[in-house]
Amino acid sequence: MKPALRLLYLPNEGAEGDQVGPRRAFERFHAEGRLGAYQAYSFLVRAKALGDHRTALDELLNTAREFAPDVIFVQHMTEAYPVDQAYLRQLKYLPSRPRLVLWEGDAFGRHIKKPGATLRAVMAESDITFLVGLGYLADAARAAGAPRVRLAPHSYDSVRFDLPWEPPRQRPLDAVMIANLHRIKRIPGLYMPGGRQRKQLAHALHRSLGERFAVYGGGAGWQGESYARGPIPFQQQGDTIRSAWMSVAWDHFDDLPMYTSDRLPISLACGVPHLTNYQPGYELVFGGIPGLYFFHTPKEAVDTALYLLSMPVDQRIELGMAAAEQMRLCFHADRVYGDMMQVVRDELFPEQEVLKA
Repeated sequence: MKPALRLLYLPNEGAEGDQVGPRRAFERFHAEGRLGAYQAYSFLVRAKALGDHRTALDELLNTAREFAPDVIFVQHMTEAYPVDQAYLRQLKYLPSRPRLVLWEGDAFGRHIKKPGATLRAVMAESDITFLVGLGYLADAARAAGAPRVRLAPHSYDSVRFDLPWEPPRQRPLDAVMIANLHRIKRIPGLYMPGGRQRKQLAHALHRSLGERFAVYGGGAGWQGESYARGPIPFQQQGDTIRSAWMSVAWDHFDDLPMYTSDRLPISLACGVPHLTNYQPGYELVFGGIPGLYFFHTPKEAVDTALYLLSMPVDQRIELGMAAAEQMRLCFHADRVYGDMMQVVRDELFPEQEVLKA
């Protein structure tokens, strides 16, 4: 029997420790013996501190050589930290012969916001590429050279969300939307895919709910709208969501199969029902979750919101609590990253004995 895997995690973060969910998950796996060794190397933070990209690349290579990982787990490496396939092969051909695993948490479009050269290089050299959506996104990964494409949805952490609370019976808002609406090239009405529907949804909810509806987010698309209350810090989302009876979203890249942003797990983990636009395959990934409702049009979203508001208060509270419990079981970072690591073991290290908590 071989010892448990040695994992080098490369988080994409602007400040050390910002990737709370995966860091806590990997630390827990190491403490429980599910990882034989674990180290995180924040490549963007180190590149900024060193001030020279060539030096940063050398430091990462030396860090990997000294740690001798079995797996290098890369998160969302882009042109902010450019690498090519030749460099990635240097990492893979270190004496420990590590396998390269990518988790890409961004969605991309067919024509707008396409994967850049660095991301395509990482996909090409990956042993497994985990994506948050499939369909044309999986096609793009395979076209870049990714040999194995798998789905791994967004998760949430219970350090910032899913915190203990006593659900209030009175709340200042009926519905809240946390969403940016940036224009492309500063052209009025030209948004990321799904952006126009996002604004239509906000208008429809405001017409129905009035001042009991609010949008929190940045972007020129919200300018002049009475319901728009500006952006909020990421960690403030939980309190904002809990100020309403439901959260509502229309995701960008709204025809991407099985894709949702982290809005879905965060909102439901906070113990509040969530309404979101339907995307192909949702019934497979998110089917049967209490308190989660799909809609196809802004009008259908309004009808669903009114349906929820027609429920007795206790029933709405129960729905939110049941949703939060389902998130803990299926979409907590410990579960999502644990599932990814098990897939890595199953597919890349099948001879290793499974070490469970």
